[in-house]
Amino acid sequence: MLEDSLMAPSLRPRDGEAERHFIETLRALCEQAGFAFQIEPAPDQLPDFLGDYRPDAVARKPMRNFAIDVWSGPDPSEPPLPSVRRLFDGHPDWHLHVGFMASDPLRAIVIPGADPAQIRAQAAEIRALHAAGHRRPAFVMALSLLEAALRVQSEDADGTNPPGAVVQALAMNGLIEPETEHALRPLVALQNRIVHGDLAADPMADDVALVLAAVETTLSEEASHP
Repeated sequence: MLEDSLMAPSLRPRDGEAERHFIETLRALCEQAGFAFQIEPAPDQLPDFLGDYRPDAVARKPMRNFAIDVWSGPDPSEPPLPSVRRLFDGHPDWHLHVGFMASDPLRAIVIPGADPAQIRAQAAEIRALHAAGHRRPAFVMALSLLEAALRVQSEDADGTNPPGAVVQALAMNGLIEPETEHALRPLVALQNRIVHGDLAADPMADDVALVLAAVETTLSEEASHP
């Protein structure tokens, strides 16, 4: 079973050079956020409650620790990890973080940062678009504001990033809670379906509000940490 293969990293197929580059990118992101980062920790360097599970890396700081599992290929809405996720139940200072390697390399496009007031003005326009019944375009535009909000927080986020990587960065920097990341993941997959022409893909009525709430949370973090 796929879940069983997660119990030892060596059992999963690897794209060696791409994965090393991806993990080093994660290392830089985590260390910038104040985490101590360790690749392929030994069993005695992991908490006992993880049992035989071996993450690809761990990121630690007081009261906020991540076990990181790297997946390649498209960014699925919900990775098949329920048994692994259950290991973290009852341990609020530890979280499972699934890092997705994009299928295509990121293009080196520099996007200028936006002022929080501009982002909030765009959010108001999106709400009006949604209220007028244009749910799909409002949904896609709302998710784009997540990346704009991330750029307010991170000087290193001036390139283009797939939506899954944006959600990942927000979570790793503590800008959104793990529960919010968990809720946003399926919306990323839905956005991908919409922008690639799946006419049957339709967001739920509350999805735009959920995304815009995450945008506002990120901007509020910026206000509380000048």
